[in-house]
Amino acid sequence: MSRKLFIVLLLLFVTLGEARKSFLSFLTIEKTEILFFTKTEETIIVRSSYKDKWPNSSYLFVQLEDPKMLRVVNVTKTLSDVTNFTINLVTDEVGETNLTIQLWDSEGRQERLIEEIKNVKVKVLRQRKDDLFQASMRIDRNILMIFLPLILLNKCAFGCKIELEVFQTVWKKPLPIILGAVTQFFLMPFCGFLLTQILALPEAQAFGFIMTCTCPGGGGGYLFALLVEGDITLAILMTCTSTLLALIMMPANSYIYSRMLGLSGTFHIPVSKITSTLLFILIPISAGIVIKRRKPEKAKLLERIIRPLSFILMSVGIYMTFRIGLMFLKTVSLEVLLLGALVPTLGLSFGYSFATISMLPLPVCKTVAIESGILNSFLALAIIQLSFSQSKANLASVAPFTVAMCSGCEMLVILLVYKARKTWILIEDKRKNIPLA
Repeated sequence: MSRKLFIVLLLLFVTLGEARKSFLSFLTIEKTEILFFTKTEETIIVRSSYKDKWPNSSYLFVQLEDPKMLRVVNVTKTLSDVTNFTINLVTDEVGETNLTIQLWDSEGRQERLIEEIKNVKVKVLRQRKDDLFQASMRIDRNILMIFLPLILLNKCAFGCKIELEVFQTVWKKPLPIILGAVTQFFLMPFCGFLLTQILALPEAQAFGFIMTCTCPGGGGGYLFALLVEGDITLAILMTCTSTLLALIMMPANSYIYSRMLGLSGTFHIPVSKITSTLLFILIPISAGIVIKRRKPEKAKLLERIIRPLSFILMSVGIYMTFRIGLMFLKTVSLEVLLLGALVPTLGLSFGYSFATISMLPLPVCKTVAIESGILNSFLALAIIQLSFSQSKANLASVAPFTVAMCSGCEMLVILLVYKARKTWILIEDKRKNIPLA
């Protein structure tokens, strides 16, 4: 009798447990209404508290009301403490539809519906003419085509100033390059991550700042190194080396910090853009080195135009950066603007401090600081635009533009202070050397 009673109680307990389980809410979704633009991809994050009975036994099924308007690119399962799913949707038509999300579990040969979310509304709108990123990128292409030959000529002139002896010295004592690489690819991304967490920025925006922090040195670095009397040869070598290292370090940092931020998906590294950036620096500079060796008189002529040409190009570059970035500044918060100003300041401070502690010469200290603080922010922009849906890309793209504008402003202030101080010293020296009547 007691045995039968035990079996009845056990069956009742199991039945009640299964009945209670069916009423538990396993699925949660970020938003019940998804709004995105035509010919773009949108990502939905579905979180589940359901525990698989067998490894990877549960899966997500997406049922579309209008398959012609909306299609599922893929459904990715993320395993952590809970089971999360990422749904990538894409459409080519304008309209409105619904979708149903179902969580299933395969128990042996049987499949059981765990839970479903119905009537998730999807609205697809026509691409707006005033889309933030598109509007910001309306640069007069004629201006770019006019200044492109001047940029190449300027890089060729920089090649004429390169001293091959410096290359040999750096090859034997590569400490400046090591300091720059550690600052750019390890210290700066970590500081960027900490600051975005302190300021509680959205995940996409935080990722934008971290990617900007892990960018290699920008082409303007050796330009500023020239104007503040740094080591130009070292600056060019550091720019090329960091751009080459970016092929490895940018994918590694994007993987590490995207996981730390909880972002899922495939992040596309613009290998072609990084390679073309490297070639865009190397080819004209190499031409300048050849001119210096074979035709020294023409090399001297090119060296004379470096400063005025650099000043013109720097002014045009800052103007164009502001022209693009002002579209983003209309939407940024005070925290974002503060972080945009902090990033180049930290890079400059870290680079100069490490070089000074290492007792490197003053021109080298200036160069390491500039190469650590002036970043090629547009590589981060390329990663963001390739990796996110348009809405998230617009949010994340604020970071590289804000950093680029703040870098230009800070370097202009440093340059003006440096020139003013140098002028003051010259005036004081002349005054001291004037004989008393």
